[in-house]
Amino acid sequence: MSWRDDELEVARFVTVPEGELAVALLRRHNIAARLPDRDMATMNPDLLYAIGGVRVIAPARQITEARNLMDRMRSGEFAREVEASSDWEADALPGKVGELDEAEVHGAVGGAKRWAAPILIFVLLLVLADCAFMAFEA
Repeated sequence: MSWRDDELEVARFVTVPEGELAVALLRRHNIAARLPDRDMATMNPDLLYAIGGVRVIAPARQITEARNLMDRMRSGEFAREVEASSDWEADALPGKVGELDEAEVHGAVGGAKRWAAPILIFVLLLVLADCAFMAFEA
């Protein structure tokens, strides 16, 4: 999607996640906001600083309401206190005391972490053996 004449800039943010949160807040309040710079910022983050950050844009007819919401967000109106022992903390899980055991931590990579180094070494040895064989034949 490209920039349209009926859209205006609401705010700019330093990072894409900040812009995404602002867009989510605006959409929650029925404002059709979007990030026109998301693709460029994720493909080439160095350009993000050159263009002055990630723009949040909204339709011109909703711009006053959108900018008011951004002012309220930046003043901290939508923030709330988080308790010291929130549910998302690892030690607050029921039945867990202290640090989690390494075996209990499951990531997206899973068992591939254990096999990555041996496989890479095996492939390297195959390449070296092939090079030695080619040199021996020559």
